[in-house]
Parts: sequence; structure tokens; C-alpha cells
Amino acid sequence: MGIVSKIKDAFDREKAPGKAASALEVDLHSHMLPGIDDGAKNLEDSLDLIERTIKPGVKKIITTPHIMFEFYRNTPEIIREKLEFVQEALQERGIQVELEAAAEYYLDDAFIGMVKNNEELLTFGDKMILIETNYIQSHPELLQVFFDLRIQGYNPVFAHPERYAYLTKPRDKETLAAYERIFNSGALFQLNLLSFTGYYGPQIKHTANLLLKEGMIHLVGSDAHKSEHVRMINKLKETKLFERIMDAGVLNNTL
Repeated sequence: MGIVSKIKDAFDREKAPGKAASALEVDLHSHMLPGIDDGAKNLEDSLDLIERTIKPGVKKIITTPHIMFEFYRNTPEIIREKLEFVQEALQERGIQVELEAAAEYYLDDAFIGMVKNNEELLTFGDKMILIETNYIQSHPELLQVFFDLRIQGYNPVFAHPERYAYLTKPRDKETLAAYERIFNSGALFQLNLLSFTGYYGPQIKHTANLLLKEGMIHLVGSDAHKSEHVRMINKLKETKLFERIMDAGVLNNTL
């Protein structure tokens, strides 16, 4: 295949106009509550992000503020208070969307303690709990924490696995083997839509497409922190690549 044909083929598979822009009705994993993490800074930011997100047909947003001991010591009470504040503003302005809040838990000693002590954890859907790790180095208790959560009746969701450098190997076969160990543990994989746009770089985009090809995807998330993220995702939703993502049977619309 010549270079022109390769470029055309790539365009046909990824950037050609698609027909699934409104297929995703539930937006998962975002940072739209004001002033409690590195997402929306104030109420106006929150409302702007929400209005941009619902334009393609999103009917429900499950936003997930960070809970991270070193940086964002949010609690269920803090998150619920902010959620109610934004919900009231949405109602006052007549913005039609269902807004819920869970959390994105960072796997650190504080979170492990919360699990061991059976503390309240914020979930979505069928007791799903969103968990992220350090991007460079895996946590030695990752699989044990997933196991402990399942024993307690939770369904652990591994946030944006395609972004973790410690899982990416020189060859695709080795990369898949690293992911399969976690995937086969029963954790659900939530890939970021931004990863498919190349926003985080070509390697992460390649890994996202690899996981999609292998059927290692349960949920997709926007991980929207700012309006630029939403703009890029809405553009992705107009492509054939987004059709492929939705055809993979993601569970978002069941939430």
C-alpha cells in the first residue's frame, strides 16, 4: 500500500464522518464540580463544561472529582455539597441534564486504609468505583485492592489504563500480556475518549486503539477538566472511529 493509500485508509477509518455522535447518552469520569480539584475552577466553569458536554445528546453526566490524600482531600460530604450547589444552578438556568457525582480514587495508602476499614466509598452504576494509579509506577497492592473491593461487593473500574507507562512495553504482544493480567482479574477498563484523539500523545493513542481492537474496554470516559477537552471529544464523536468505540458494547448507557 502506497503512502497516499495509507493516509486515505487512516482517514476512512478514523476521521471520516460517522453517524454515532448522539449515541453516548451517559458521560462518565469528569471533573466538573467547582473548586475541589484540578477541573472546573468556579460555577461558571462547571456550567460551561456541562453545556458543552450535553450538546451532542448526552442526557446524564457522572462527574468524578479526585480523592487523593496528598492533593485533594475530598470527602463524600464535600462532593455532595458541591453537587447540590451545581444541581441548583442547573435548575435555575433551565439546563436539562441529570447530574450525579462519584469520585476518582487515587490508589495510595489512604485509599487502602479506607477499603480495609470499610469506609464509605462513592460509586456509580452497580457499585462501580473508579480507581487510578501513579502513571509511571504500578502500586504493589493493585490486584489485592481490586480483590478486596470485589469481596466487599464493589466493581472496581480501572481509570484510563491506556495512560499508564508501566503497562506499555516495546511490543504490542508484551503490552497486551501486561494488561491481560489486570483485565482478567475482573476489573472493568474505562478508556478515555481523549486518548483516541491523540491528546496525550501518539503512544497512548496507539495503546487505546490496541485495547479497543482486542475488546478490552468496558466503559469510556471524557475525563474532561476544561472546555478544550470537551471540544476535542465532541469532534471525535462525529467520526467513524467513535462509531467503532460505540460498537464495542461500552456500558455507559446502562448507568
